Order: sequence, then structure tokens, then C-alpha cells
Amino acid sequence: MSAEVNLERKNAERIFARAFVLLGGVFWIGLAFAGPYVYGGQNVLGAFQTAIFPIAFTVGILVLGWFYERLTALILALAAVGTIAWGFIWGGWEPFVWGIMLLFFVTPTVVSAVLFFLAGNVVTTESNAEAEVAA
Repeated sequence: MSAEVNLERKNAERIFARAFVLLGGVFWIGLAFAGPYVYGGQNVLGAFQTAIFPIAFTVGILVLGWFYERLTALILALAAVGTIAWGFIWGGWEPFVWGIMLLFFVTPTVVSAVLFFLAGNVVTTESNAEAEVAA
């Protein structure tokens, strides 16, 4: 019974990690599209071209996370660290921009990385349990 409850918890972590990435991706895709379209005066095609990177990143992370959860966790953690480095080294961000990036990108990315890492641990735990039963 305990193993079944633990497996249900791990499956919930997997679902929540993927949903978190998907919702964050939709948020940033919307921003990447709307910014140039509304404030930059670009047409729909130009704004869509701006949103290609967040679309590709979101889809890539979701596909990779389906099969390689620990690698996905590492990539997400590196993306969070890279965002902070970008802000310090090249960005010259104002405090308001730091707040937006920390609240709406870095924190959700770190949470997703932790959730993917935890979900990846269940694969190792299940494999170890199967190996012990077979032995």
C-alpha cells in the first residue's frame, strides 16, 4: 500500500512538472508574441517569428522531459542560472525587470527543475525495486 501511494505521489509530481512547464510556456509565448505586436508595431507574422524561441523551448522541454527527466531538470536549472547571469552581465536590468524575471521565469523554472528531478528519482527507485525483486 505504501509503495502504491508513493507511486501515485510521484506520478502527480510528473504531471505537475509538465503542467507547470506548459503553463509557463504559454505565458511566455503570449508575452513574446504580444510585445512586438502591440508595442513594436509588427504584423502577426513578425510577432509570431519572435515567439518561435519560446515555442521551441517549451515543446523541446516537454518532449525531453517525457523521456529524460533528470536531463530536463538540469537544462531547466541551467536556464534559470543563465537568466540570472544574463541579467547581471549583459542585461543591465532595472529592479522592476528583475522582479518580473525572478517571479515569472526563474522561480517557476527552478520549481519545474526540482519537480522533474524528483520525478526522475522515481524511475531509479522503481528500477532498483524491480532489480531487488528479481534477485
